[in-house]
Amino acid sequence: MKQGLLLIALFIAATALTSGEYSSAFMPSLLPDHDPNTTTQAPNTTTHAPNTTTLAPNTTTHAPNTTTHAPNTTTHAPNTTTHAPNTTTHAPNTTTHAPNTTTAPPPVPTPPTNLTVGKYNVSGAAGICILADLAIGIRVNTSEVNDTFIVQPSKTTVEGQCSEKTATITLNFKEGQFILKFKNNETTKMVYVELVEYALTYAFKFNVSKDYSGKNDTLELFAAPPGHSYSCSAETVYMGNGVSLDLSNYRLQAFNIQKNEFGTTDLCKADKPDYRVPIAVGIILIILIIIVVIAYLISRKRRSNGYQSL
Repeated sequence: MKQGLLLIALFIAATALTSGEYSSAFMPSLLPDHDPNTTTQAPNTTTHAPNTTTLAPNTTTHAPNTTTHAPNTTTHAPNTTTHAPNTTTHAPNTTTHAPNTTTAPPPVPTPPTNLTVGKYNVSGAAGICILADLAIGIRVNTSEVNDTFIVQPSKTTVEGQCSEKTATITLNFKEGQFILKFKNNETTKMVYVELVEYALTYAFKFNVSKDYSGKNDTLELFAAPPGHSYSCSAETVYMGNGVSLDLSNYRLQAFNIQKNEFGTTDLCKADKPDYRVPIAVGIILIILIIIVVIAYLISRKRRSNGYQSL
């Protein structure tokens, strides 16, 4: 059995070899005379076409880079046109000054008024440090003006400050201000005004306004002991340059104010009673009486000497 199979296999192999020779002999006559080695290289040469075509995208990518410069050159135009609005904004500024010149009325004197006593005070941390009742007139007597400006209490505001040794009161009004500074002198045991200051801008004549100001800080005015007030019916403080401060019916006190009321009143010299005239009259009367008595005694003695005894 095994030998039969072996023979069959040998037969098949022989048949295959004979068929292979026949086909190889037959194929050259049908195909062109080409070398088998050269036909295998055709695929290799065609594979290069994709490699060469891939370069086209690389070369076209440069076109966007060259066109991007155009926007950069055109951006400068807006910068040159922005200066025009800046040059036109100055016109409104030149026209705003016109209302100021037309709205200001000419300065004129205020209507005549009477001296009025105003009641003023200044308070600090410890309470009221200044009480002041006074009427104020700023009198100007120069070659051009001879008139008085009267401070009106209803149109006056008060400010000031208090400390241990000094106190200041400032009266502010539309035309100016008036300042008094008090000092508590422990050496002399007196309280007095060491500074008087004023400022005034006023037209004593129609359409002619003028500034007046003065300051005197070498004074010892309105002196009174601590706890006392100073009072006077009328007094004048000369400030120089033809200007005087007329104070009328005033009463002042600084420091040691109890229950927000004035202390004991010390009168100014002008208001103190003058006993010199009554004393002089009394002395004259006594002298006359003495002269009359002496004359009477002399005349009586002469009459008695005229008679003789019998």
